[in-house]
Amino acid sequence: MSQKKELAKLLEELEATSSFIRAEAVRKIGRMEIPLTDIPMDLHSRLVKALSDPAPEVRAEVVMTLVFLEGEIIVPLLEPLLSDSVDVVRSNTISALSFSEAPLNEILSEKLIECMSEKSIQIRDRCARALGRLKVQGAEKILLETLQKDSSFVVRTGAVVGLGMLDFINSKVIDQLNIHLDHETSDLVRQTIVEVVSIHSTKENDPLVDL
Repeated sequence: MSQKKELAKLLEELEATSSFIRAEAVRKIGRMEIPLTDIPMDLHSRLVKALSDPAPEVRAEVVMTLVFLEGEIIVPLLEPLLSDSVDVVRSNTISALSFSEAPLNEILSEKLIECMSEKSIQIRDRCARALGRLKVQGAEKILLETLQKDSSFVVRTGAVVGLGMLDFINSKVIDQLNIHLDHETSDLVRQTIVEVVSIHSTKENDPLVDL
């Protein structure tokens, strides 16, 4: 089957009664390498429509597919999904946002920060990493507080990883990381702190870092 025919078939399956078929169709579309000349004019609108699909597994697939296909231009459309009622949809939305190279607007940044209060460990972990990767304003303070207070070692690890993805952290934060190292109970968190401190200590001592 040619790629055009396969894509046409998958687009038809977006209207299937089975949510499993719809979700699989979205997932396969997202993994296709579609030449610009072969992209149907209604592909964008049909995927955006699927953001409101009643099945959470479909919505969860759509957010990733839209970012893979359209990149940062789709980011504003993802805002409502950060308030979705289903954890996996919110979690995938955070991951999708983290792939964007564009700075988040104030509303999205605030919603991402709010996600750090979620009950879901996976959401808090992905959010911590996204805050660092996207260099959200105030991320340094939030991630340091998360490291010090969160009960999950998974989230604490994510907070350290997020700090590590910031372009630069100052000596006071490095000191706080070293202090935390003394009473951290998780080997994974401790190892991650050591790695981040090593990388950023090198940056701080690099005379070219501010050039």
